[in-house]
Amino acid sequence: MRPDSSDHARGSGPDPAGAEPPSEPAARRLGRTASLAVHLGITLVGVLGMLLALHAGIGSLSAPGPGLWPLAAASLATAAGLGTVVQTILGARATALNGSMRPAIGLGLAILFVLLFSFVSVIVALVVVFALWTRLLGEMPWPSVALWTVLGATLLYLLFGVLIATPFPAPLTVIP
Repeated sequence: MRPDSSDHARGSGPDPAGAEPPSEPAARRLGRTASLAVHLGITLVGVLGMLLALHAGIGSLSAPGPGLWPLAAASLATAAGLGTVVQTILGARATALNGSMRPAIGLGLAILFVLLFSFVSVIVALVVVFALWTRLLGEMPWPSVALWTVLGATLLYLLFGVLIATPFPAPLTVIP
């Protein structure tokens, strides 16, 4: 019977070099450091975007300036970057994209959103795509999908439909 690598780790004698094995493999430390650097970079790009947006002028919600939407996008990038920095520090690992499947799902959901928005309504589009996105790409359990779908669709509608008073186009088809 061939010994496997775990047999070598359980050796009966002391390590000939006298060094203790590292608590974390070097490859994992390097991966965590690289991941942390990427997430810090995203955070810094978000902060830079917020500064540039403020410099461009954000105006108000009723009379938005040229920097309002860039400020919102940069704020989201900063928050996402900070969130992933914290997760990386706590030891969470990002899942791989597994080839082109996840980006293809994201693109398909974006197309579905445009179609639902155009032919049904914005509310239906928000609910359907938010639910599919959180389930397929976020891999959340159904109770979390339901919660995030209701919260996300409600917040987006309140932001665009009520607070900013964005006029949503009527669907291209009449729903009886």
